[in-house]
Amino acid sequence: MSEIRGGKVESCSSEIDMLEEIKAICRFEKRGPTKEGERKAAEYLKKRMEDIGLNAAIEPFRTSPHYYWVYFLHMVVALALGIVSIISRPLWVPVLAAALLAFVLLSFWGDLTTKFHLIRNLIPRFPSQNVVGHKRVENPRKHIIVVAHYDAPKVGKTVFNPDLDERIAKFFKKKFNKTPNVMMPMIIAMFLLICVSIARAVVPSGKSMWIATGIVQGIASLILIIAAAAFLDIATGHYVPGAIDNLTGVASCISIADDLVKNPLENSDFTFLATGCEEAIMMGMVEYIKKHKRELDPEKTYFINLESIGGGKVCYATSEGFVRVRPYSKELISIARKLKENGEFPEVGTYEVRMGTDGMVPLVRGFKAITIIAVNENNMVPNYHCDTDVPENVDISVTKRARDFALRIIRELDRM
Repeated sequence: MSEIRGGKVESCSSEIDMLEEIKAICRFEKRGPTKEGERKAAEYLKKRMEDIGLNAAIEPFRTSPHYYWVYFLHMVVALALGIVSIISRPLWVPVLAAALLAFVLLSFWGDLTTKFHLIRNLIPRFPSQNVVGHKRVENPRKHIIVVAHYDAPKVGKTVFNPDLDERIAKFFKKKFNKTPNVMMPMIIAMFLLICVSIARAVVPSGKSMWIATGIVQGIASLILIIAAAAFLDIATGHYVPGAIDNLTGVASCISIADDLVKNPLENSDFTFLATGCEEAIMMGMVEYIKKHKRELDPEKTYFINLESIGGGKVCYATSEGFVRVRPYSKELISIARKLKENGEFPEVGTYEVRMGTDGMVPLVRGFKAITIIAVNENNMVPNYHCDTDVPENVDISVTKRARDFALRIIRELDRM
């Protein structure tokens, strides 16, 4: 790896007004996964890519976008199977309950890691699309893909309550210096119900067995009931503008693409990937890699994901995962760290993503990836998944700083 020297930051040559881009896309209301607003935003982005000078195309796909109904179904089925396991005889009843619970847990794990989808595939699918723009070079040594999702989230009245979420984040920051892993309790609850079912199959009677398994089942069931209620709350909610999450990332990618058209990379193909259905648990990115996996070389392809960069402190993620936390690319992290240490971006921090972003999808499939995000003092994205996520609350200086940081990573990567 060549040396990254300190000094004056290379300025972005793009004159694109990123805040105006954010406002323009926000005008497409109800921009949720597979919704009409998402489709209109995709058409707008294709035109903007072509205006800049990229070779652009819309890539349609069909997917089940309603993760909240998918996960609600997982919780309800697990609860029902736990109740079935109370029938300890004949033996096949608790054994079958344990086997089906294992299937539900496997399905939930596969969905959260995006590696495979089981129960989700039983839910009806609807049309969505990714928007892809390319800038090619002759004899490229690398392929750099800059990613941002343009769809907007659906929120409930309780689950994404900004005051409650901020208090929870503050507690975990103070006590553990981490963000909470909200999905892990559900996985543990399902595993406990499997253990309960197996215990009732092996020891079908006895006061001690029933007391012990009853307590464990009660705790696990309470977790699943709370989770089911949370997913139902989201399902019956409404879509928010999604200015910070994630039109700040989209606007940054537009600006980066404009700069790279004016000042092309020397050794790398460049792709601007605007994904749909990220708020459906990254299904747009899943479909993109599924479509292009044969042409993407894991050793030469780099994904730089821009996520929610509209307030707080710019950070680069060192790892990510709903379940297993996986480290991001050592090569990309090394570039980011050296840009911080040499004084170009001294304020940039590090972050461990315990939810899911588009960066996780290529990561778990063996590609080199990194996510750039901005969080406040409690490790929360400002105005996360709430009605106040509007253009007026975007700190565009943070967006510009994150764009410049991403652009420097791209330039250094191209030179190596």
